[in-house]
Amino acid sequence: MSLDFDVFAVDPKPIPSAVPGFEQAAGPATWPPSTSTLISDDDGALLVDCLITEEEGRQLAAWVKSRGADPGYVYITHPHADHFLGLPQILAAFPRARPVALAESIPAMEEQVSAAFMQVWGGFFPGQLTSKPVVPAALAGTTIRIGGTEAMVIPVGTTDTGHSSVVHVPGLSLVVSGDAVYNQTHMWLMRSTPDTRASWVRALDAVAALEADIIIAGHRSPQAPDDDARRQIGECRRYIADFEAALERSTAPAELIDRMTAAYPDLANPYTLWVAAYDLLGPKT
Repeated sequence: MSLDFDVFAVDPKPIPSAVPGFEQAAGPATWPPSTSTLISDDDGALLVDCLITEEEGRQLAAWVKSRGADPGYVYITHPHADHFLGLPQILAAFPRARPVALAESIPAMEEQVSAAFMQVWGGFFPGQLTSKPVVPAALAGTTIRIGGTEAMVIPVGTTDTGHSSVVHVPGLSLVVSGDAVYNQTHMWLMRSTPDTRASWVRALDAVAALEADIIIAGHRSPQAPDDDARRQIGECRRYIADFEAALERSTAPAELIDRMTAAYPDLANPYTLWVAAYDLLGPKT
């Protein structure tokens, strides 16, 4: 087995809707489609992100085993629990694997698995989450050994959350982007501000500077045409700019939703857009 990668993808998952009128207008509310990426060669493997529910963790572990891989590391790209609550199932299947993340992201990950936050996550996925979440350890340095090669961890700052990072594998011209890049999926802009949106554009610039050919987005539509890096970066830049313009022109959630839906009628997970619109323009309580 030479240096290679493979992607485990899950479709959008049903969740309870907290947005008035969404289900009548658009159908069931869903969590975005998500990915986990396996990078391996003859002598080692790295798993990047590991989904959220216990069942997804079990399915991901079985999939990794089916590829004959035994990951030495599991890297978590950023402190959102939907990328690491599957860790217990991965570690049960691969006890030698070391879960790691950026040192500066660890406090936010600890907050994500606090009792208060787990209650919130459990409201989205009742009865589906681990009762014993695992927080990664701090990664020493900025590289992760994969057999005879190295993956480089690149901090990119705030995207849809703070302390985001991407994994760059030059030998594959590959970036595994976590939430820094989305692929044909509405971007998570709830609680965003002009400053955080500008930071996200800078993160996209940092990813573009790596000049990779392939990006595996943490949230990738099942209908995405490919994993082309330049297309995805360009589309994400345009989405943020269009959101900024639509937000400035809108005074109510419906106006922002209508403008963005007209511009992006085919993106996966419209619930993400509705949540952002009601958060930024809805009634304040």
